[in-house]
Amino acid sequence: MISRRNLDKSLANEPVDLIFYLIIEKNGKRMLKPLKLDTKIPLKLVRAIADDTIVPSFYSTLAKNLLERGVDPGSKVQLRAKFGPSHELVDPVLKGTKVLCEVDV
Repeated sequence: MISRRNLDKSLANEPVDLIFYLIIEKNGKRMLKPLKLDTKIPLKLVRAIADDTIVPSFYSTLAKNLLERGVDPGSKVQLRAKFGPSHELVDPVLKGTKVLCEVDV
């Protein structure tokens, strides 16, 4: 039998798909253009970003990584997490797609 604590630990390391969108503002309207960047990070890191308990240097590192992956400097990128069915076991709120943050590159 598996304990609840061990189950929570293994689910915390479950990968979550990240979706990146380039934010384009024209005539006072915001449009999102999907970027073709495939990234997965552990659920515990997604929860830290969503709860705003992540270290501040994370955002500068993320901006630097986006530059290296071809995003133009001065752009604004929105980061979303796409949760799967196993994430709902940890917390019923974790289903579908949720906006995590926006980063200035």
